[in-house]
Amino acid sequence: MDSIALLQQLKKPQYALPAAIVIGMLAVAFGVQPGASGQAKDISAVPIERSDATVPALATASPPPEATKQASSPQATPSVTGAQSAASGTPAQQASNTATSDVAGARSTPQASPTATVDPALQRQPTQCGALKESTTPLAVEQAISGVSIKATRVAVYPIEYFRCILMATGGQEAYGLASSVMKAEEQGQTHIVLIDLWMANASKQFGQINVRNATVAMAGQSFVPLATLGGRSEVVVSTGQGRTLSLVVAIKNTVGETTGPITLVVEGPLIGGNQVAGKYQLFLPTP
Repeated sequence: MDSIALLQQLKKPQYALPAAIVIGMLAVAFGVQPGASGQAKDISAVPIERSDATVPALATASPPPEATKQASSPQATPSVTGAQSAASGTPAQQASNTATSDVAGARSTPQASPTATVDPALQRQPTQCGALKESTTPLAVEQAISGVSIKATRVAVYPIEYFRCILMATGGQEAYGLASSVMKAEEQGQTHIVLIDLWMANASKQFGQINVRNATVAMAGQSFVPLATLGGRSEVVVSTGQGRTLSLVVAIKNTVGETTGPITLVVEGPLIGGNQVAGKYQLFLPTP
């Protein structure tokens, strides 16, 4: 009865009109809601303009799609990718991409050709060396100190300009570097190159070490030091029961004639078990 009386009362004009207005507003609200949701999706797709202060952080956190696509493509070369990435995006992104491209280019080291590091003065030198100008003497001169021995097996003597020419004709970074040292010695008045082949062996029970850095070659009252070593470093470590080969390259000034005459190689005594042994190797080499 109470519900029927309430329904009859709501049918009166003073209640029906407000109820109709409320129902109409509710219908409008529910009818407009789907349209508002679709409009929100469209607005979110519009790029949001940000101040320059926030651009670098955003560019670092989220790179542009084009740059990401190019970086993932294995066919794109680094230079093309860097250029296209720098050309796209905001100015701050372009600056960041350009800096990255420059650093990558600085870190990548192209393979240099052998002539890239040749002394310009050497490039003008001829590489047609002409007839053989080599005086070779096989030897078997040996001396041992405390079980560590040095044996000279061969000595070759070359005119200094001929030896430099051979190096330039051989080519390669090591040959060019040695040719540069030979040219400096030639400018200082040296006339010949002496190449001494050595065999170093250790018959002691401890490891031995021979240092030829301070070795000297005495000839006709003069003393000369090696320019370089071939086949190993100047400090040679020889284990027990082993032997090593090494060649000394010495520039000398010949004042006695066309040939150098006999020479003497002097080397400091070895280190045995880390201790310096007194004495010196003195190998008399009877070269012509």
